[in-house]
Amino acid sequence: MENNYQLSRIHNYVSGLMSKEDMYSLEREALEDPFLQDAIDGYKLQNGVDINQLSLLQKRLSNRLHNYSDRRDIRFYNWQRLAIGLTAGVMFITVCTLLVIRYFPKQSVPTFREVIVSESVYDYSVVPFRSENDIIPIGGWGELYKILHSGYGNNQGYKGTLDIRFEIDSNKNMSNIRVSGEGYEYDEELVDLLRNKIQWNGSKAHFVLEIKALNL
Repeated sequence: MENNYQLSRIHNYVSGLMSKEDMYSLEREALEDPFLQDAIDGYKLQNGVDINQLSLLQKRLSNRLHNYSDRRDIRFYNWQRLAIGLTAGVMFITVCTLLVIRYFPKQSVPTFREVIVSESVYDYSVVPFRSENDIIPIGGWGELYKILHSGYGNNQGYKGTLDIRFEIDSNKNMSNIRVSGEGYEYDEELVDLLRNKIQWNGSKAHFVLEIKALNL
């Protein structure tokens, strides 16, 4: 990514010259990279600056984006290793079952003709509505991702986009929780996770939670 191109994106975003789709894409990148958000905020405070004066800033920004890409590649290979491990485990269990059936006395047991194993995990992404959201998890949005991946079962197997709104009072208590989405049924587990597993800074929340299934 060339410096002038990235700086032009920031300039167009701040000046309102971007399409809604491009603005949405840049805001998603800024959520994942606080340094990009700092660059956008800094550009706003300077009320526009000469591109030549931001060359050093852009170089650091490009390095951060390159490092983020490397981290995503590492996460992809981790999922590959997990898939290989799951496949090996299923094969081991299948072989053991066949050995038991073959060498132990036969009893009235059903004949296994076909074994189908399907495993899936979920991936999550969050997009706050900047004009209606002043809240952020203590520890950043990455803390929310970590808790969702490790502590949310998604028992109804929901895949899609959830619109989430709630308020936090001065005592850090949550109220007026509203979670909606097409085909979504009320999930006490998700509400409990938002209320009790995460601490929030701010007073008003409105963000979108996207849930995608990753088939292994």
